[in-house]
Amino acid sequence: MEDKASLRLDLFLKRTRLVKRRSLASILCENGYVILNGRPSRPGKTVAPGDRLEITYARKKVLVEVTGIPGKAGQTGEFYRVIREEEIREEPLF
Repeated sequence: MEDKASLRLDLFLKRTRLVKRRSLASILCENGYVILNGRPSRPGKTVAPGDRLEITYARKKVLVEVTGIPGKAGQTGEFYRVIREEEIREEPLF
């Protein structure tokens, strides 16, 4: 039985709308773009309040702290707080 105070990482990313689709969340995790508490993480790893997630998107990197776990899909509320957000700028080739 799933613990009420935790949730799979890929589901957390989708339900909090940090990532649009669960399949995309899994791909980001598998390729090392999601860091959970300082370590690259798999999609099935559990997330609990107090954990820190660093997510690298195409043009930005976001560090968030988990403050709560969403229940059912579509549940509204704040489940994370943004600690740091920075743009990723590509270096010119020449």
